[in-house]
Amino acid sequence: MLPKHHILLGFIFSLVTFFLFSQIGTLGGVVIFLSSFLIDFDHYIYYIFKKKDFSLKRAYLWYKEKGEKIDRTKINLRKNYFVAHYYFHGIEWIFLFVALGYFLNEFFLFVSLGMVFHLFLDWITSIIKHDNLSKFSLILDTLNKKNLKQI
Repeated sequence: MLPKHHILLGFIFSLVTFFLFSQIGTLGGVVIFLSSFLIDFDHYIYYIFKKKDFSLKRAYLWYKEKGEKIDRTKINLRKNYFVAHYYFHGIEWIFLFVALGYFLNEFFLFVSLGMVFHLFLDWITSIIKHDNLSKFSLILDTLNKKNLKQI
């Protein structure tokens, strides 16, 4: 899913959450919104290490090209490929932030809620576009990556 879609849907989600549960406060709503798309920062980090380049624009274009290449691949073959390993995309992070929220500060619960929403959107996209469920678990993705080809 493109960043602009994550930003728009994250904004709507955080607004709805804020209006339904006003006790989260403005800060909670803002944290949910920001964490609903800033999780994708790992895409940029991956690009930096892969290409040795810090250009955000070139990173965006590189991922766009990869996405178009996958889209041109037959849907039943897409599950045989991966673009990158996304280190912030996995339920392991959700468990960590929920634990931090429970034991330290509710701020982390808001982060986890935004991340869950982001991952939910990614999972839907992954199932529809790639006929598989990627970015569910860092551990599973790492193990499965060995059997996949990089696009």
